[in-house]
Amino acid sequence: MFSFIQMIMPEGLQSVLTFSTIKYILFLLLGYFFGRIQFKIGYFIIGMVLWKCYRYWKKSHSPSAIETEDKQTEEQKNVPQKDSEEQFERIRSLNVIMKELWPYITKYVDKLLRERHQPEIRAISKYLSAIRFINIDLGEKPPQVNAMRAQADPEKKQIILDLEISCDAAVKIDMGFTDRTPLFGVKNIKLEGILRVIFAPLMEDPPLFGALTYYFPYPPLLDLHWKGLTHLLNIPGLHALTEKRILAEIGNYFISPKHLSHPLAAKFDLDKLNFKDPRNVLRIQVIEAKNLSAKDVLRNPYVVIRGGGATVQTRVIQKNLNPQWKETFEILYSDLPEQEIEFNLFDKRMKMNQPLGSCKIDAAEVPEKKCLDKWLELENVKSGQLHIKVERLRLLSDPTKLEEVLKENIRTQPERKNEISSAVLYVTIKKARGLPVIQVKRGKLLPLAVVNAAVGDSVKKLGSRVNNGEAMWTEGFQFLIRNPHTEELKVKLQDESSKLLGCITVPLYRLMAAADMTVDAWIPLDLTEQNCELLMKLQLRILAPHCEMPKQQIRAPATQKKAEAPLHHGKIKCKSQTKVTKR
Repeated sequence: MFSFIQMIMPEGLQSVLTFSTIKYILFLLLGYFFGRIQFKIGYFIIGMVLWKCYRYWKKSHSPSAIETEDKQTEEQKNVPQKDSEEQFERIRSLNVIMKELWPYITKYVDKLLRERHQPEIRAISKYLSAIRFINIDLGEKPPQVNAMRAQADPEKKQIILDLEISCDAAVKIDMGFTDRTPLFGVKNIKLEGILRVIFAPLMEDPPLFGALTYYFPYPPLLDLHWKGLTHLLNIPGLHALTEKRILAEIGNYFISPKHLSHPLAAKFDLDKLNFKDPRNVLRIQVIEAKNLSAKDVLRNPYVVIRGGGATVQTRVIQKNLNPQWKETFEILYSDLPEQEIEFNLFDKRMKMNQPLGSCKIDAAEVPEKKCLDKWLELENVKSGQLHIKVERLRLLSDPTKLEEVLKENIRTQPERKNEISSAVLYVTIKKARGLPVIQVKRGKLLPLAVVNAAVGDSVKKLGSRVNNGEAMWTEGFQFLIRNPHTEELKVKLQDESSKLLGCITVPLYRLMAAADMTVDAWIPLDLTEQNCELLMKLQLRILAPHCEMPKQQIRAPATQKKAEAPLHHGKIKCKSQTKVTKR
């Protein structure tokens, strides 16, 4: 019967229909036939019982699952090239897709560099305020995918692809201060590394993914062949730059925790991504080290900690192979997968590229409610161990917990007086409106609006193009706060020539009285020539350990009474370098 059906089937369907498919078709046909002749259901039940007995007899006389598995293992040993050929086919398919997509990727990179990164480069220094991309040509040779790994995270509703890529291609990227005269550029790019692509979150409606995120989880090997680089380094204000520093700045745009996300679903809000903002705060204690290798010199060791895009270091201990630091630092982490905390020991008298040893841990190793306390073996050195403690802090929106946290921080203050943080401030400056409208001549750059946000000595800067008196930013800032009662956020808005357009000063105690300790509103700028406003979202969160703090009778400080004052610009103080008219 099976052969007869194959004979009458068209030739194109013979390869598609298997025995299992035809078997189900036959059952349907038999059911229809028995129904037409009014066949009794009892005969059908008897037939099913006989069929089950036959299947049980056949299974009892067939080889066991273990024997079958052993046989399959032996067959796989005899054919070792099958898996590698399949992997090769998958990688070759990806390279074919990459080749077809490369012209579109080139256009996307052109738009990304001009619209997003060009304003950021112009905001670095007033001497670069007129810099621009003249030519962006990535060539016809796309990067090659050498290996691929896929994994899923059902809890976070995301799929992760790791692509091992390599590229060695001639390109033409020219920059200058006019559209006609290139000053410097890149003529060849060599890149090797792992590119991580995250599809998240998974959705029930098409296109099934909310957004696409990509970045390098580890610093890639990046080698740029420059042309005219000496002209760039001679620009006033940039003489301290080196080629290594420039490569580091370029890499920071795409290396974890920096990442780029783009919505795939219509009207998907990127703020819903669980790794959009660093919502994890790790308190890291560098306690001591022991058994450091001597190498015929007395050591003056210190530790450099890198993680979450931040770099901090301990003080130097003079002439000691078993130093004790007992210092505490806080580092913000996002939920990007496989982030690490790296510890490098250095000697004050030796170069930074010659560490006494290094070690690292995965940020995911830090437990949710317990402290990670361990000795780490130093790598690439004869001997040495480093003692660390790492604790994950809670982010609370209850302002009544602040006094408990402040008192607990004083009680556990380490020997070195680098104060422990009690809160974290999230600042998102979304838009500006009412900025001076400048008629741009053809070929000229759009004017620039530069935001300077500062809390104490910590300053963050970001630039954006001004179009018809409006500007828009896509990134946020985070600040670790020692005491919200005494600290304040200062925001200055400047143009490309560093002329002050306006400023805002927000005492952080005002956020304590806001709903959910969050303010999301248009705030007028002070000291402006016209009505300028910033759309800002400010969110304060209290940092508390997971262990229960001792309960105490808390009395609200006098400054907390002022928190009921509305958030406005009436009491803002800002010194302008130019003569302006105050509204």
